[in-house]
Amino acid sequence: MKYVNIKKLLAVVAITAFTIVACKKVEVPTPLGDAGTTLVKILGGGTPAAVTKFAIDFVPTPTVLLVASIRRDIPNETELAKTMVVTIKDDTTAVRAANASYIQLPTSWYTVAVAGGVKSGGQGGTFTLTFAPGEYAKEIYVTIPDATLMNPSALYGLGFTVTTADAGAKLSTEKSVVVQIGAKNIYDGVYRDDFCNYHPSSNPGYTCSTTVIHMVTTGANTCKMFWPLAGAFGIPSVLGGNLAYFGAQEPAYTVNPATGACTVQNVAAGAVTFYTMSAGFNSRYEAGPKVFYVKYGYNNPGGVFDPAATREWTQTLTYTGPR
Repeated sequence: MKYVNIKKLLAVVAITAFTIVACKKVEVPTPLGDAGTTLVKILGGGTPAAVTKFAIDFVPTPTVLLVASIRRDIPNETELAKTMVVTIKDDTTAVRAANASYIQLPTSWYTVAVAGGVKSGGQGGTFTLTFAPGEYAKEIYVTIPDATLMNPSALYGLGFTVTTADAGAKLSTEKSVVVQIGAKNIYDGVYRDDFCNYHPSSNPGYTCSTTVIHMVTTGANTCKMFWPLAGAFGIPSVLGGNLAYFGAQEPAYTVNPATGACTVQNVAAGAVTFYTMSAGFNSRYEAGPKVFYVKYGYNNPGGVFDPAATREWTQTLTYTGPR
């Protein structure tokens, strides 16, 4: 075993420490850059614009959304004591850049409120916000009085971009946000799909499985099924022993809110086959547990099952959360 001489080790450490101290260089101050300057930003914003998403209820009653929080990050009390004027653009260009499919929310469908702020011009105009001494934050709210004016299968957008700030302030890179707004009904959400299907040419009989689907609002009481695993609208099925889907068969589920009765129809573009409900099954939606119990198919006119021709699905769709 090798032993270490402690005295010699301490001597080496002392010499090394002396050498380090003797060679220490004089520190040179680092430039402060923007330190000491007020920065103006939109909380959670970006360059290009960050996107925030809202899914609002498809109802004719007002919905209020906090769409942008404007902040001035101040370095000291002197800067906070200043009055500051900030201008924000109703940025329609940012909306188009964020997603070409966004529809600019019509100005007649919403109102904007911000304390100490006024807007000039209509769509694409400018908001002027005045920060009083001691005030470091302002919130922009949008009120949508009637969401049923919206197309529930579309997405709408609003853009907000900080363009100027006085009193010696600078603009942060967190200066722009696009707000995505979509309307949803009470059936919209993520569901566990426990299903069985029958297909005479692909299965020896009924085959069953479980997967996750999304119910996407397309009307006041209607949702269309989207299957994330396939990345498309369609019906999850087991065909030839494997999970598959019918891309030309896109089921839309419509609920009678008074009775809970549910009907299913094919809404695929150009589809020539429509569903007929299978006889002897009460297709319905139960609001308490938020569960769909449905059975439907095609090539079974009048609900008469034909083992040589009928395609059929039985589904229990159990709500698990919002999408």
